[in-house]
Amino acid sequence: MSHPIIEVLLNPDAFFRKRANLAPDLKLPAAIVLVTGIIGGFTAYLSSNMIAPALPAETQSIMGFVAVGGAVAAVISSLIVWVIVAIVFYVVSSLLKGGGTLKKTIEFTGYGYVPTILSSAIGLVLTAQFASSLTFPQIDFTDPAAVTAFQTVITHSPMMIAVAAINIVFLLWSANIWIFGMKHARHLTLKNAAISVCVPVAIYIIYQLLALGVV
Repeated sequence: MSHPIIEVLLNPDAFFRKRANLAPDLKLPAAIVLVTGIIGGFTAYLSSNMIAPALPAETQSIMGFVAVGGAVAAVISSLIVWVIVAIVFYVVSSLLKGGGTLKKTIEFTGYGYVPTILSSAIGLVLTAQFASSLTFPQIDFTDPAAVTAFQTVITHSPMMIAVAAINIVFLLWSANIWIFGMKHARHLTLKNAAISVCVPVAIYIIYQLLALGVV
């Protein structure tokens, strides 16, 4: 018998079919999401420390607390976002006459975060490399032009673009898993399951591309 994590990556249809009639169990999905949140927390911590030298001296003294707070927030928000994503899938699939419970939808959505562990780990490595290779000059945050230029350096850096591209690729992998998850959690046809997942995922990807100025 293959490991559940391997099976959900390579054969999600069979994985969710076997679990469709079992009682919902959120322990493993929650652990998967928490791992992504913890990795994201380390990334947030590194990012905060990376921009600290550009901040006014009086602000730099509290950046340690801000960095820790950002890391904790990343962990907590990962769980919140997981539930929100599941609710979105649940609502959209309800419009397509889906059945099944919200708890089952939350469970199966959590399994779709497995690829996110990989993309988060890659993002952490890239962020660490970026942080070690750049030194930001102190910025006058009372000057809007200087702030805009600083934001542009960050958001349009090769590292940020690479991280965004990697996240989108792995998000599409997650979407493939979610399609089969919604098929079995919500008793949908494969077509309606794909609509339930692909519509919100496509909207999110477009939003990300707009934020980066790619489209």
